[in-house]
Amino acid sequence: MLKAGQGKRPAYSVYQIFWHSLDWLFPPACGGCNQPGARWCMNCRRDVHLYPTHVCGRCGSPFAHHQNPSLCSSCRTRPPVFQALRAWAVFEGPVRNAIHRLKYRRDQALGEILSLPLIESVCSYSWPIDLVTAVPLSRERMFERGYNQSNLLALPIALALGYPFRPEAIFRVRNTPSQVGLSGEERRKNVAGAFQASPGLVKNRNVLIIDDVTTTGATIQSCAEALIEAGAQNTFGLTLARVADFPVE
Repeated sequence: MLKAGQGKRPAYSVYQIFWHSLDWLFPPACGGCNQPGARWCMNCRRDVHLYPTHVCGRCGSPFAHHQNPSLCSSCRTRPPVFQALRAWAVFEGPVRNAIHRLKYRRDQALGEILSLPLIESVCSYSWPIDLVTAVPLSRERMFERGYNQSNLLALPIALALGYPFRPEAIFRVRNTPSQVGLSGEERRKNVAGAFQASPGLVKNRNVLIIDDVTTTGATIQSCAEALIEAGAQNTFGLTLARVADFPVE
């Protein structure tokens, strides 16, 4: 497994050269502020609010600074099936803008640049990972958009760290309404049983699930349930951003 600070893998180097070449041919605008010159400018990088690191060891929900448990009360009484869920940044400001641009304005080049902090995160967590997958879109949404934004974050992670990338490891078996505006319990019910996994790909393997945004972790939980049912050994979730239920300073 590639650790932070080691040399780049050839496939990942080629992948980066491809996107940097497109930058040269088609000068980009920043995904966070739309200023020309870079896909992710220095000002927006400085304005990112990183998600707190003082979090529940399982679900990743933040603790108050004076608290020092390893698990939140919810995970102590009803732990999720995944081993850990983490997020890089708070879903606001330039990160929110960039994710919307990646998803809705077809700025696929943002996937490569926004995957960089996720690659660093995976290295720092040292999770025992055998393959990388991503939360799948429904057929309707995939046809409408033409690509899965979570795949664009997951692929460079796999290339950089030398893991197999298997987007087909999880698939949706039913479409689900948007999660926007739903409570935590409503979100869990909305995605319950919405996914299945391929036993031939995941049996006895440790799987990293990538998504762009999480709120309560309900979607990652549903994907993890499908993977465990298909024989996966352990599952881990990592998202670019997480919606904050606390004041952002």
